[in-house]
Amino acid sequence: MGPIKAVALGYFRMFNFSGRSRRAEFWWFSLWQIAIGAGVGGWAGAQLARMAEADPAFARSLQDPVAAEAYFRTLIAGYELPILVGYLLLIVLPNLSLTVRRLHDTDRSGWRIFMPSLVGLVSGFGGGILMGASAASGSAGGAMVSMAVTIVPVLIASIWFFVWLCLPGTHGPNRFGGDPIKNRKEVEPSHPAFAAPVMGARRDRSDEARKAAARDYYKRHVLPSIQRPEGA
Repeated sequence: MGPIKAVALGYFRMFNFSGRSRRAEFWWFSLWQIAIGAGVGGWAGAQLARMAEADPAFARSLQDPVAAEAYFRTLIAGYELPILVGYLLLIVLPNLSLTVRRLHDTDRSGWRIFMPSLVGLVSGFGGGILMGASAASGSAGGAMVSMAVTIVPVLIASIWFFVWLCLPGTHGPNRFGGDPIKNRKEVEPSHPAFAAPVMGARRDRSDEARKAAARDYYKRHVLPSIQRPEGA
């Protein structure tokens, strides 16, 4: 799948939270969003730099956080709703639905999209309790522990979630829909213990193949010894 088709599908299916999306669709669309964000940010920065160079007083005002905030609020005054709707339609909804479908492709529930956020809430709550306890006791080591409790679980959860998004989709249909890649090459597991369970028609074909192999072995090796005349 190329980038143009991936971006088109990302917007065309922005309201579709069912089915599956392959890795190419997800990562091409993610790259598109990064490129758009970088382009808009670069253009806005260039405009501000040009205005600051032309007006030193304006440049000094941007160094004041209150004045800078007031300037940007004035700049977008009257356009808040279109900006919000555009952000939802161009960024939030397509990315949310595409991430859910990417999880589906790996045979994982779309609700797992909230895993990093939930880990962040729990670790933040626990870190806050430890921070308060360390502040009450005046322990510098307790503050370091509370920061670790707050940051490390979120970092691990984020990496774990990123790995999910990088995993290949399941071979053939799964509980969320058909395989988005036709004739997907099945990767052999490094050990039979890691093999995914065989379901549906594939399981039936596998059972028939085993039965046929058993019948062939019986005809070739067992039956001749049974039918051999006594004393031969």
